[in-house]
Amino acid sequence: MTFRPLARSLAPLPEESLPGFLLRLSSRLEIPPRWLAVRCGLIERSVHNARIPTLLLQDLPGATAQNFALATGLDLAEVSALTLRRFQPHYSPLRTAYRTPHRTTTMLSARWAMEFSPRYCPPCLRGNGSAIQQAWGGPWKLQWHLPVVFACPQHHRLLESACPGCRRQLNTSSSGRFNLVTSPGTRLHALQCRNRTEDAAPKARGNRRCGTRLDRLDHVSGPPPGLIASDLDRLLALQHRIDRRLFGDQQEPDGNSYFEDLLLAAHLITLSWPTAADLIPSRSLQARLDEHAAPITELTRASQITGLPSRRSGTRAAPADTTQRAALLLAADTLLGEQDQTSLREQVRPLVQTVRSHAPMFYGQIARSLNISPRFAQALATKSYGTHGHRNLRTPARKHRFSVEEVPAYLPKPWFDTYFDGFLDHMPEDQRPRVRALRRAASIRLVRLVTGASWPRCAEVLDLTPKMAAKLICSLAKRFDPIKLWSEFDRRVDQIADHLDVTQDRINYANRRQRLAEWRMASEEWHLLTAGIPRLRRLHEQGDPEIGAALAWSGATQGEPVHSPVIRESERNGGDVTLLTRELSVLQGDDLRGARLHLRRRLDVYAAHLASACDRGASLQVRIDDILIRG
Repeated sequence: MTFRPLARSLAPLPEESLPGFLLRLSSRLEIPPRWLAVRCGLIERSVHNARIPTLLLQDLPGATAQNFALATGLDLAEVSALTLRRFQPHYSPLRTAYRTPHRTTTMLSARWAMEFSPRYCPPCLRGNGSAIQQAWGGPWKLQWHLPVVFACPQHHRLLESACPGCRRQLNTSSSGRFNLVTSPGTRLHALQCRNRTEDAAPKARGNRRCGTRLDRLDHVSGPPPGLIASDLDRLLALQHRIDRRLFGDQQEPDGNSYFEDLLLAAHLITLSWPTAADLIPSRSLQARLDEHAAPITELTRASQITGLPSRRSGTRAAPADTTQRAALLLAADTLLGEQDQTSLREQVRPLVQTVRSHAPMFYGQIARSLNISPRFAQALATKSYGTHGHRNLRTPARKHRFSVEEVPAYLPKPWFDTYFDGFLDHMPEDQRPRVRALRRAASIRLVRLVTGASWPRCAEVLDLTPKMAAKLICSLAKRFDPIKLWSEFDRRVDQIADHLDVTQDRINYANRRQRLAEWRMASEEWHLLTAGIPRLRRLHEQGDPEIGAALAWSGATQGEPVHSPVIRESERNGGDVTLLTRELSVLQGDDLRGARLHLRRRLDVYAAHLASACDRGASLQVRIDDILIRG
C-alpha cells in the first residue's frame, strides 16, 4: 500500500501518547480510529473486527514509523516520542518484561510494564484553553500508561481509574484481547468514554457506547473520599520522586534497579500483609491497601493449607484502584527508603519470615529474583552461610564508596573493639572462636560486600590463601549456625562498611602491601632498634631482623605478622618458624611491659614511617634516629 500525507493533521501535544494522538486526529478528521490507523500504516487493512496492536504503544517498528510520519506530517523523533520507548532507559520493566517470560521477576515486571487501560486527569484532558485543545481536547499523557504513575502533581490530585458514567476502567475487554484504542470502528470525540454499555438487549450491546465526557468530572482537586490532605501530600511527593526517575532527572544510586526494587517490595508487602502495615503512616491509606491485600493473602494462605495453586490471586498485578495502588507504592518506597543496610534488613526480615511461613512457593520465587539491587538482595537473604562456606542465596556486590584496596587484611583492633564489643557474649565460652578468626572473617566479608565474590576469592584479594578462607568459614559456621549468629555478625560488619563509606581519608592498604612485598628490614636497623633497651640482650645479640620486619609490615599494612612476606618466604624455603611465630605472638600481646613494651613502641613508630612512605610514594628508607627519639 502506498502512503501519502493526510489532508489535515495535528501537532503532537507535550507528553502525548500514540492512542491519544489517534483519538484527537480521528475526531478532527471525523473518521473512526481504525480507518485512520489504516491510512497511517499502523494496520494493513480495515476489516470489521481489526484490532490496532497494543504493542505499538511500546515502540513503532522502523517501516511503520516511517509510514506513520509520512501520513501525519511528523518527523521520526516526534513519532518516537508518542511511544513508551522514551521511558525504556529509566523504567526498567519496559526493558525486561518480555525477554524471558518464565522468570519470576520478569513476570512481575510484565504485570507492571505498561497499562492498556490508562488512568487520566480530567483537568489535563480539558487542555490549556487554546482553540485546538478546546475543540479536540488536551493530551492523553503517555506516562498514564505506566502503572507507577497514579497522580497529577500539576493539578494536585490522584488520577481517575474509571469512567464516571459506566464506572468501568477505560479500554476494557471482556475477551482479554486489548486494543490500542477501544472500539476503533466507532466515531466518538477524543474525550468520550468508548466502553460498551451494559445493555440488556443482546443486539444493542455490541453497538452502544458509554460516551461520557471524561473531562467534565465534577471532582477536580483535593484528596479522594476517605483520605485527608496529608495523605494526598505524601502521595504527590512520592509521585514527584517517581517522575524524576522516569524522566531521567535523578540518577539512581544502584544503577537502574529502583523500579525493580519497588515492584518486588510491593509484591513482598502484598504477600505478607498486614505485617507491613506500619510502613503506611495513615490509617485511611492502610484501610485502602487492606482492601486490596487482605483477599490476596487470605487466598494464598488458603492454598497453602489445601495444597491447591493460587494462580488467580493477582499477587503480581498492580491494584486496579488508584488509591490502593498509590498506598502500595508508598509502602514499598518507605521500605526501601534512605536507611542503612542494617535497618533495611531489620525491616525486611519480618516480611520475609511471614511469606516463608504462609506462602513458601512465592518466597522461593522472591529469593531467586533477578535485576534487583545488591542492597535489597542482601536484605532479603535469610541465611547467609553454610558449613561448606557457600551462599544459599545469591550474593551480589553492594555499591560502596570504599574499594577493596581500602580493606585491611586483618581488621584493626580499634575497629574490632568498637564494632564487635559484646559479640562473643552471645556464645558459650567453650564455643567461642578466637578473636583473630573474627578479625580475619570481618575483613574478608568487607571485600565480599564490594565484590560479591566467594570467600576464597575475597581472601585472595587480601593476599590470603583460599584454603585458609575455606577453613575459616567452616570453623565459624560450626559455631554460628546452631545459635543463628550469622545475621548479627553481618550486621556488625555492615556497620564497619557504613563507617568506611563516610570516612574521608581512607587508606589504600593494597598499595602498602604491594610496596612492602619485597621490602626487608636490614640487620643494622634491627640492631639499632634493640639497642639501649635493658633486659633485651638476647634479641639484640641475636641480630635477626625477621621479627622486626614481620611486626613493622603488620603495623604498616594492618595484616597479620604470620602472613608477612618474610615469614612466608622462610616457610617456602623450608625454614622452621616456630620460635619466630612464638616471639611474634608475645610481642603482639596487649599486656606487654618493660623491655618488650619499649621495643614494641619503637616498632610502631617504625611502621608508621613505612606507612607514610608507601602512601606518599617515597623511599622506604627509614631514619632510625627519628625513631629512637620518638620511641
